[in-house]
Amino acid sequence: MQLGNVKWFDIGTGIGQIEADEGDFVHVGIDVVRRAGEATLREGQLVVYDLEYAKGRSVADNLRVL
Repeated sequence: MQLGNVKWFDIGTGIGQIEADEGDFVHVGIDVVRRAGEATLREGQLVVYDLEYAKGRSVADNLRVL
């Protein structure tokens, strides 16, 4: 599991970014947010997630808000 902070999340488009502790940015989609039992994410929220790779970029999966 990775630790990070929500940088931004746009409920209209259903996408956002998490800033990992290492400083990298990880994409997160609404499907992952909903599987975590959340309706949306707020800037600054602390989250843990599994780091996956899809379509050439880092993406969050198995997200949990702390």
